[in-house]
Amino acid sequence: MSKVEKNDFVVLRSVYGSKVEQKYTLEPCLDPQTHRFPPHVKSVDSKGDMILTDAERNSGEIFIPENWSITFESGKAFDLTDPRQKAEWQAIQFAPIIASSIDARDSKGNLLLSRQSGKKYSACELYIEKPEYEINKKITLTKMKHDAETYIFEDPEGADGRLKIARLLGRDLRNAPDADVMDYLLDIANRDPEKLIKLYTGNDLSLRIIIQDARDKHIIVSKNNVFFYQETPLGGTIDSVVVFLQDIKNNGLLTLIKRDTYAEEMTITNPRAIGKNKEKAE
Repeated sequence: MSKVEKNDFVVLRSVYGSKVEQKYTLEPCLDPQTHRFPPHVKSVDSKGDMILTDAERNSGEIFIPENWSITFESGKAFDLTDPRQKAEWQAIQFAPIIASSIDARDSKGNLLLSRQSGKKYSACELYIEKPEYEINKKITLTKMKHDAETYIFEDPEGADGRLKIARLLGRDLRNAPDADVMDYLLDIANRDPEKLIKLYTGNDLSLRIIIQDARDKHIIVSKNNVFFYQETPLGGTIDSVVVFLQDIKNNGLLTLIKRDTYAEEMTITNPRAIGKNKEKAE
Protein backbone atom coordinates (compact mmCIF):
# COMPACT_ATOMS: atom_id res chain seq x y z
CA MET A 1 0.00 0.00 0.00
CA SER A 2 1.35 3.41 -1.00
CA LYS A 3 2.46 5.88 1.66
CA VAL A 4 0.70 8.64 -0.28
CA GLU A 5 -2.86 8.97 -1.43
CA LYS A 6 -3.93 10.61 -4.69
CA ASN A 7 -1.25 13.30 -4.56
CA ASP A 8 0.35 14.77 -7.66
CA PHE A 9 3.34 15.92 -5.66
CA VAL A 10 5.44 14.32 -2.94
CA VAL A 11 7.86 16.38 -0.85
CA LEU A 12 10.26 14.67 1.56
CA ARG A 13 11.28 16.67 4.62
CA SER A 14 13.93 15.82 7.17
CA VAL A 15 13.16 15.89 10.88
CA TYR A 16 16.46 17.77 11.24
CA GLY A 17 15.35 20.56 8.90
CA SER A 18 16.99 21.89 5.74
CA LYS A 19 19.71 23.96 7.44
CA VAL A 20 21.67 20.86 8.44
CA GLU A 21 22.14 19.93 4.77
CA GLN A 22 21.89 16.25 5.64
CA LYS A 23 22.17 14.07 2.53
CA TYR A 24 20.18 10.87 2.13
CA THR A 25 20.91 8.05 -0.29
CA LEU A 26 18.15 5.54 -0.90
CA GLU A 27 17.89 2.44 -3.03
CA PRO A 28 14.76 0.52 -4.15
CA CYS A 29 12.97 -0.99 -1.16
CA LEU A 30 10.83 -4.09 -0.69
CA ASP A 31 7.10 -3.71 -0.21
CA PRO A 32 6.59 -4.79 3.45
CA GLN A 33 3.33 -6.53 2.53
CA THR A 34 4.54 -8.55 -0.47
CA HIS A 35 8.23 -8.71 0.55
CA ARG A 36 9.04 -7.99 -3.07
CA PHE A 37 10.24 -5.00 -5.06
CA PRO A 38 7.59 -3.00 -6.90
CA PRO A 39 6.87 -4.57 -10.33
CA HIS A 40 8.83 -1.87 -12.21
CA VAL A 41 12.03 -2.52 -10.20
CA LYS A 42 14.05 -5.10 -12.11
CA SER A 43 16.98 -7.36 -11.37
CA VAL A 44 20.31 -6.75 -13.14
CA ASP A 45 22.76 -9.12 -14.78
CA SER A 46 26.51 -9.42 -14.14
CA LYS A 47 27.10 -6.37 -16.35
CA GLY A 48 24.68 -4.25 -14.33
CA ASP A 49 22.04 -4.19 -17.09
CA MET A 50 18.37 -4.63 -16.27
CA ILE A 51 16.90 -7.99 -17.09
CA LEU A 52 13.80 -7.24 -19.18
CA THR A 53 11.56 -9.32 -21.40
CA ASP A 54 11.09 -8.21 -25.00
CA ALA A 55 7.56 -7.09 -24.13
CA GLU A 56 8.83 -4.96 -21.25
CA ARG A 57 11.64 -3.53 -23.34
CA ASN A 58 9.20 -2.46 -26.04
CA SER A 59 6.44 -1.29 -23.72
CA GLY A 60 7.70 2.27 -23.31
CA GLU A 61 7.24 1.99 -19.52
CA ILE A 62 9.80 3.26 -17.03
CA PHE A 63 11.80 0.58 -15.22
CA ILE A 64 14.26 1.02 -12.35
CA PRO A 65 17.25 -1.31 -11.79
CA GLU A 66 17.45 -2.77 -8.29
CA ASN A 67 20.97 -1.34 -7.87
CA TRP A 68 19.82 2.20 -8.68
CA SER A 69 20.12 4.86 -5.96
CA ILE A 70 19.14 8.47 -5.45
CA THR A 71 20.83 11.08 -3.22
CA PHE A 72 18.99 14.15 -2.02
CA GLU A 73 18.51 16.64 0.83
CA SER A 74 15.44 17.70 2.77
CA GLY A 75 12.83 19.19 0.47
CA LYS A 76 13.27 16.68 -2.33
CA ALA A 77 10.15 16.78 -4.52
CA PHE A 78 8.72 14.13 -6.82
CA ASP A 79 6.24 15.20 -9.50
CA LEU A 80 4.02 12.15 -9.82
CA THR A 81 2.61 13.41 -13.13
CA ASP A 82 6.07 12.81 -14.59
CA PRO A 83 6.51 9.07 -15.38
CA ARG A 84 10.22 9.01 -14.49
CA GLN A 85 9.83 10.81 -11.17
CA LYS A 86 6.81 8.68 -10.30
CA ALA A 87 8.81 5.51 -10.97
CA GLU A 88 11.68 6.78 -8.79
CA TRP A 89 9.33 7.61 -5.94
CA GLN A 90 7.54 4.27 -6.12
CA ALA A 91 10.92 2.53 -5.97
CA ILE A 92 11.89 4.12 -2.63
CA GLN A 93 8.54 4.88 -0.99
CA PHE A 94 8.74 1.86 1.34
CA ALA A 95 12.07 2.90 2.84
CA PRO A 96 11.83 2.45 6.65
CA ILE A 97 13.42 5.86 7.05
CA ILE A 98 10.34 7.55 5.51
CA ALA A 99 7.21 8.23 7.58
CA SER A 100 3.90 8.78 5.81
CA SER A 101 3.40 12.10 7.64
CA ILE A 102 4.84 14.19 10.47
CA ASP A 103 2.33 12.64 12.88
CA ALA A 104 2.53 9.05 11.62
CA ARG A 105 2.32 6.33 14.27
CA ASP A 106 3.46 2.73 14.52
CA SER A 107 1.16 -0.29 14.94
CA LYS A 108 1.00 0.37 18.71
CA GLY A 109 -0.05 3.98 18.25
CA ASN A 110 3.31 5.52 19.14
CA LEU A 111 4.51 8.58 17.23
CA LEU A 112 7.40 7.99 14.84
CA LEU A 113 8.55 11.60 14.74
CA SER A 114 8.29 14.70 16.86
CA ARG A 115 7.17 18.11 15.69
CA GLN A 116 10.11 19.39 17.68
CA SER A 117 12.93 19.87 15.20
CA GLY A 118 15.65 17.24 15.38
CA LYS A 119 13.70 14.91 17.66
CA LYS A 120 12.42 11.49 16.64
CA TYR A 121 11.15 8.33 18.29
CA SER A 122 12.05 5.74 15.66
CA ALA A 123 14.35 4.97 12.74
CA CYS A 124 12.39 7.44 10.61
CA GLU A 125 14.15 10.69 9.71
CA LEU A 126 12.14 11.73 6.68
CA TYR A 127 8.42 12.39 6.38
CA ILE A 128 6.06 13.17 3.53
CA GLU A 129 4.99 16.79 3.68
CA LYS A 130 1.26 17.22 3.15
CA PRO A 131 0.35 20.94 3.26
CA GLU A 132 -3.29 20.35 2.35
CA TYR A 133 -3.54 17.50 4.86
CA GLU A 134 -2.14 19.73 7.63
CA ILE A 135 -4.63 22.51 6.85
CA ASN A 136 -7.59 20.10 6.74
CA LYS A 137 -6.44 18.51 9.98
CA LYS A 138 -6.33 21.91 11.68
CA ILE A 139 -9.82 22.75 10.44
CA THR A 140 -11.14 19.37 11.58
CA LEU A 141 -9.61 19.80 15.04
CA THR A 142 -11.13 23.28 15.38
CA LYS A 143 -14.56 21.90 14.45
CA MET A 144 -14.18 19.02 16.89
CA LYS A 145 -13.37 21.46 19.70
CA HIS A 146 -16.44 23.51 18.80
CA ASP A 147 -18.64 20.39 18.74
CA ALA A 148 -17.26 19.19 22.08
CA GLU A 149 -17.96 22.56 23.69
CA THR A 150 -21.48 22.52 22.27
CA TYR A 151 -22.18 19.12 23.84
CA ILE A 152 -21.05 20.53 27.20
CA PHE A 153 -23.13 23.71 27.05
CA GLU A 154 -26.19 21.91 25.67
CA ASP A 155 -26.05 18.74 27.79
CA PRO A 156 -29.67 17.50 27.83
CA GLU A 157 -29.38 16.67 31.55
CA GLY A 158 -27.74 19.99 32.37
CA ALA A 159 -25.50 20.03 35.43
CA ASP A 160 -26.30 16.39 36.30
CA GLY A 161 -25.25 15.25 32.85
CA ARG A 162 -22.00 17.19 33.01
CA LEU A 163 -21.24 15.62 36.40
CA LYS A 164 -21.65 12.14 34.90
CA ILE A 165 -19.30 12.94 32.03
CA ALA A 166 -16.72 14.37 34.42
CA ARG A 167 -16.87 11.21 36.54
CA LEU A 168 -16.36 9.05 33.45
CA LEU A 169 -13.30 11.14 32.66
CA GLY A 170 -11.91 10.37 36.10
CA ARG A 171 -12.86 13.49 38.04
CA ASP A 172 -15.45 13.33 40.85
CA LEU A 173 -16.82 16.88 41.15
CA ARG A 174 -20.11 16.11 42.87
CA ASN A 175 -19.37 18.66 45.61
CA ALA A 176 -18.24 21.35 43.16
CA PRO A 177 -20.40 24.03 41.52
CA ASP A 178 -21.49 23.49 37.93
CA ALA A 179 -19.13 26.26 36.79
CA ASP A 180 -16.13 24.23 37.99
CA VAL A 181 -17.45 21.13 36.23
CA MET A 182 -17.89 23.08 33.01
CA ASP A 183 -14.41 24.55 33.32
CA TYR A 184 -12.94 21.06 33.67
CA LEU A 185 -14.89 19.69 30.71
CA LEU A 186 -14.03 22.68 28.51
CA ASP A 187 -10.37 22.06 29.24
CA ILE A 188 -10.82 18.45 28.06
CA ALA A 189 -12.67 19.71 24.99
CA ASN A 190 -9.66 21.84 24.11
CA ARG A 191 -7.02 19.15 24.76
CA ASP A 192 -8.83 15.98 23.64
CA PRO A 193 -12.16 16.84 22.01
CA GLU A 194 -12.51 13.42 20.36
CA LYS A 195 -12.51 11.66 23.72
CA LEU A 196 -15.28 13.88 25.06
CA ILE A 197 -17.36 13.64 21.88
CA LYS A 198 -17.20 9.84 21.98
CA LEU A 199 -18.66 9.87 25.49
CA TYR A 200 -21.53 12.13 24.47
CA THR A 201 -22.32 10.37 21.18
CA GLY A 202 -21.52 6.75 22.03
CA ASN A 203 -24.34 4.27 22.54
CA ASP A 204 -22.71 2.94 25.69
CA LEU A 205 -22.95 5.98 27.96
CA SER A 206 -25.49 4.42 30.34
CA LEU A 207 -23.36 1.27 30.61
CA ARG A 208 -20.24 3.29 31.36
CA ILE A 209 -22.13 5.09 34.14
CA ILE A 210 -23.20 1.75 35.61
CA ILE A 211 -19.59 0.55 35.53
CA GLN A 212 -18.39 3.76 37.19
CA ASP A 213 -21.06 3.52 39.90
CA ALA A 214 -20.10 -0.12 40.48
CA ARG A 215 -16.47 0.89 40.85
CA ASP A 216 -17.38 3.67 43.29
CA LYS A 217 -19.17 1.11 45.46
CA HIS A 218 -16.41 -1.48 45.03
CA ILE A 219 -18.78 -3.87 43.27
CA ILE A 220 -16.29 -3.88 40.41
CA VAL A 221 -12.70 -3.82 41.61
CA SER A 222 -9.30 -3.79 39.97
CA LYS A 223 -6.81 -6.55 40.82
CA ASN A 224 -3.42 -6.73 39.11
CA ASN A 225 -4.64 -4.41 36.33
CA VAL A 226 -7.73 -6.53 35.64
CA PHE A 227 -11.30 -5.51 36.57
CA PHE A 228 -13.35 -8.12 38.45
CA TYR A 229 -16.93 -8.59 39.55
CA GLN A 230 -16.56 -10.96 42.49
CA GLU A 231 -14.37 -13.71 40.95
CA THR A 232 -15.30 -12.99 37.33
CA PRO A 233 -12.69 -11.12 35.25
CA LEU A 234 -14.27 -8.42 33.08
CA GLY A 235 -11.29 -6.97 31.22
CA GLY A 236 -8.08 -5.03 31.59
CA THR A 237 -9.48 -1.63 30.61
CA ILE A 238 -12.80 0.15 30.96
CA ASP A 239 -13.31 -0.11 27.19
CA SER A 240 -12.80 -3.86 27.32
CA VAL A 241 -15.22 -4.11 30.27
CA VAL A 242 -17.80 -2.20 28.23
CA VAL A 243 -17.38 -4.57 25.28
CA PHE A 244 -17.58 -7.60 27.59
CA LEU A 245 -20.80 -6.45 29.27
CA GLN A 246 -22.37 -5.43 25.96
CA ASP A 247 -22.22 -9.05 24.83
CA ILE A 248 -25.71 -10.52 25.04
CA LYS A 249 -24.21 -13.65 26.60
CA ASN A 250 -23.30 -11.56 29.67
CA ASN A 251 -26.74 -10.00 30.25
CA GLY A 252 -27.22 -12.08 33.37
CA LEU A 253 -23.92 -10.89 34.78
CA LEU A 254 -24.80 -7.26 34.01
CA THR A 255 -28.11 -7.71 35.83
CA LEU A 256 -26.27 -8.97 38.92
CA ILE A 257 -23.87 -6.00 38.80
CA LYS A 258 -26.77 -3.54 38.56
CA ARG A 259 -28.58 -5.34 41.40
CA ASP A 260 -25.57 -5.12 43.69
CA THR A 261 -24.77 -1.54 42.67
CA TYR A 262 -28.27 -0.10 42.95
CA ALA A 263 -29.75 -2.40 45.61
CA GLU A 264 -30.73 0.48 47.92
CA GLU A 265 -32.20 2.62 45.15
CA MET A 266 -34.15 -0.34 43.77
CA THR A 267 -35.60 -1.08 47.21
CA ILE A 268 -36.71 2.50 47.73
CA THR A 269 -38.15 3.08 44.27
CA ASN A 270 -39.87 -0.30 43.87
CA PRO A 271 -43.54 0.05 45.07
CA ARG A 272 -43.73 -3.65 45.86
CA ALA A 273 -40.60 -3.42 47.99
CA ILE A 274 -42.04 -0.42 49.82
CA GLY A 275 -45.23 -2.39 50.50
CA LYS A 276 -43.28 -5.30 51.89
CA ASN A 277 -41.26 -2.97 54.10
CA LYS A 278 -44.48 -1.49 55.52
CA GLU A 279 -45.88 -4.95 56.26
CA LYS A 280 -42.71 -5.83 58.15
CA ALA A 281 -42.92 -2.60 60.12
CA GLU A 282 -46.50 -3.36 61.15
